[in-house]
Amino acid sequence: MDLIEDLVKERFGTAVARELSRKPGLFEHGKLYPRSHITETLRDEFVRRGGDDDTRKDAVARVLKKWLSGPSCPFRKEMRGRYRFLGFDATIGQALGIARPDSAKGEAPRTGAPSPVQEIGAGSYEVYAWYLPRYQATSENRWPIKIGKAGPDGLSRRLSDFHENLPEEPCYLLRIRCANDREARDREALLHAWFRSRGQELNDLPGKEWFLTNPREIADAVGNIIGANALPGSARDLEIEDVINDAFKDVTADDWARLPADLTDRLDDYLYGRDRT
Repeated sequence: MDLIEDLVKERFGTAVARELSRKPGLFEHGKLYPRSHITETLRDEFVRRGGDDDTRKDAVARVLKKWLSGPSCPFRKEMRGRYRFLGFDATIGQALGIARPDSAKGEAPRTGAPSPVQEIGAGSYEVYAWYLPRYQATSENRWPIKIGKAGPDGLSRRLSDFHENLPEEPCYLLRIRCANDREARDREALLHAWFRSRGQELNDLPGKEWFLTNPREIADAVGNIIGANALPGSARDLEIEDVINDAFKDVTADDWARLPADLTDRLDDYLYGRDRT
């Protein structure tokens, strides 16, 4: 008798998830899936095979939250909320050029938090850029790089995520230190706008912080937005307020008065339309 026929008589659990994942056609080897898709697929298949019709997706999600990071899981976490299906056959993973989730046991433990390749400015807040080396392997020219911001607590949390949840050591490309959250938010918004205006935003990844770019382009953006004096080896950092003041020095008081009161909070709405929020 098929094991799953006995398992579906019980509540949804990790044993059910494991056996359902074995079924041909449910997941494609080597393909990347959002966690929500895995949850819905396994829940629907569980019910279709005779499981409790009242099984809720949030109950399945709670089971999968821990199982997806376990050594016996056929999925490997690639990025926040995204998992690649490797299956249960090691030869398939080898053919695809990807390792099984439990192969990482033999890796040397990661120690400490990664240090930025380049660091600019001073302050406890920051705008950062990082990527996984495997992303670079997908292209010689441009690859997915995350550009975001963090405060004193947020930075520690993100660095912890790097080590605990990512499949390999990340390349912590850039840290632009900022005096406060406002400065970090302004610099992040300007960098995002720079790459969005060039059509380099990646809309198929979670959040609005992933861009198809490279270190050289990021350095150029930083040099143009923050100023050449802010690059490594400079005598001083050019304050973001100086850049903004210079860019808008010819704007009159009447021009400023006609701008929406919520321009800062809804900058993307006004630049790209409401459907981008």
